[in-house]
Amino acid sequence: MKKAQTILVVDDDTPIRSLLRQELTEAGYEVKEAANGKAALDMVRLSKPDLIILDVMMPEINGFDVAAVLKNDPATMDIPIIILSIVQDKERGFRIGVDRYLTKPINTEHLFHEVEELLEQGVSKKKVLVVDEDASAVKTLAEVLNARGYKVVESTSKDFMETATKAKPDIIMLNSVYNGDQKKIKDLKLQEGMENVMFFIYE
Repeated sequence: MKKAQTILVVDDDTPIRSLLRQELTEAGYEVKEAANGKAALDMVRLSKPDLIILDVMMPEINGFDVAAVLKNDPATMDIPIIILSIVQDKERGFRIGVDRYLTKPINTEHLFHEVEELLEQGVSKKKVLVVDEDASAVKTLAEVLNARGYKVVESTSKDFMETATKAKPDIIMLNSVYNGDQKKIKDLKLQEGMENVMFFIYE
């Protein structure tokens, strides 16, 4: 029997954690819990879960900040994150790179569907487009990503739109120099088959 996949539930609301623990355990997942963002970050670094369900409104570090830290670190960026929150700010969540954004009250059926889909996708099929003028930065990133099972496509900022449209990547990694070009990013997300593309901005 294959090892149960681990899901980390991060929420400062104990009843919600208990509810999710119960339902996810019954569905055959191994569940870990964290009551705040700092504990969550420590736990993820100790043992990487297969997926994270994350609340936004928490004391000290909010969920957006937790997601931003994890998604900007090559060691944890490939862990799928589902935000589950009463806060309606999907745009901010997707800008950070979270994979799904669901709002409370919890619709468990919908949540389970997303959990299954994200865990099934895994990393193996993911294609990453790296956009940077600095060839050595691209080479370093490509090596790290290839080692993790990603397929890497490279582009300069000039050909970025064209390459992205052709390659249809799952993730686009942009040097922050181009982050000012929000219009390009918006236009790209409107294209057929590109609505779920994730953006990572790095320094």
